[in-house]
Amino acid sequence: MTRKFIKLLVGLFIVLNCATCRTVLGGANLTPLSVQVPYMKNSSNECYFLDEFMPTPNAMVTGRNGTLSLRYYSYNGASYKEWTNSKINLAFYSNDLRCWSLFEEFYTVQ
Repeated sequence: MTRKFIKLLVGLFIVLNCATCRTVLGGANLTPLSVQVPYMKNSSNECYFLDEFMPTPNAMVTGRNGTLSLRYYSYNGASYKEWTNSKINLAFYSNDLRCWSLFEEFYTVQ
């Protein structure tokens, strides 16, 4: 390898590492934006059309348990009921993939 090529590789390595450091270190200082999650009742008598009004979650897991469809929503920072700017997890079940009932809600202390 030529000396010029080696200098180019070393320079590229330094630039990429500096960009990564800024991303990692700078990202740690950012405060996540909190979303407002609508108030929902934890009751089998309630029917929610989630796709029409739920804010976009940080993560959503879908699955099935027997004939029931399940959805788990996670928000890294959300205001929901009396919980303000907390990590919120909501779990729903449905028989028809349209009408969803809330069966579990909790927050994680950060």
